[in-house]
Amino acid sequence: MEKLEIAKIGKPFGLKGEVHAFSLTSFPKLRFKKGYKYLLENQKTGEERFATLRRFSLSGNALILGFEEITSPEEAATLKESVLVMDKADAPMPEGYVRYGDLVGMTCVDDEGKELGILLEVCEYATTASLRIKKSDGGVFYAPFIDAFVGKIDYEKKSIVIHVVEGML
Repeated sequence: MEKLEIAKIGKPFGLKGEVHAFSLTSFPKLRFKKGYKYLLENQKTGEERFATLRRFSLSGNALILGFEEITSPEEAATLKESVLVMDKADAPMPEGYVRYGDLVGMTCVDDEGKELGILLEVCEYATTASLRIKKSDGGVFYAPFIDAFVGKIDYEKKSIVIHVVEGML
């Protein structure tokens, strides 16, 4: 299973063993599926357990989750700080979207195929996301993650075409 973290579990909610959680996905309605068996990874203790989602409620990035195997507030309290994980194969991306984590480590090239560097991270800012790219000389540059600057993303070759403009590098 290739793991995809989709929520961070918070404190218990109510008397039925439900929990508050914070969504880590941009597509909660596609990721939280009643009847799906999720992996719960406790980041403090390292414990892992599977639990089947029986209830899902969404308000912004705030979630209320209920699991068939968790039936009391005391059991729910043991989940605090856990991460809810699903199999990446069960979480396809909608058409036209990319998973930022899949891009990290890709080689960035210009329009002629000349290597520019390696993608370190995708930074999300208020107006748009930007690619943070480490050049071979150790320096770093940024490219806005919009069509005017980012061309083809080739997952097989693990490369991204960057349309370089004067002053970018």
